[in-house]
Amino acid sequence: MSNFHIQLINQFFEISHKIEERKEVSLFERNFARIKTIFEEEGYIIQDPTNENYNDARTDCEANFVGKVSTKMVIKKTIKPIIYKKLDNTLTLVQKAVVFVESK
Repeated sequence: MSNFHIQLINQFFEISHKIEERKEVSLFERNFARIKTIFEEEGYIIQDPTNENYNDARTDCEANFVGKVSTKMVIKKTIKPIIYKKLDNTLTLVQKAVVFVESK
């Protein structure tokens, strides 16, 4: 597993989110899909956990809490995605997501 690939995936993820925030994602949608396919062909699986439920048992995220902590939390923003590497039908977690979590 290459640190170069992880850094490249993180930059790709950050750029795609900045473009999405500016509502210009449709201009680059085909390009992002192609890049994501290239990563997948290399065995990387990239997951964005934004809007998913969060609890302390979740081991694929490093959470930063915003506001009051409660039993019902949701991931509001993802800074770095979850990255898995598939090799010989085995998934290995190579990067935990870095996320901001808020009460529902």
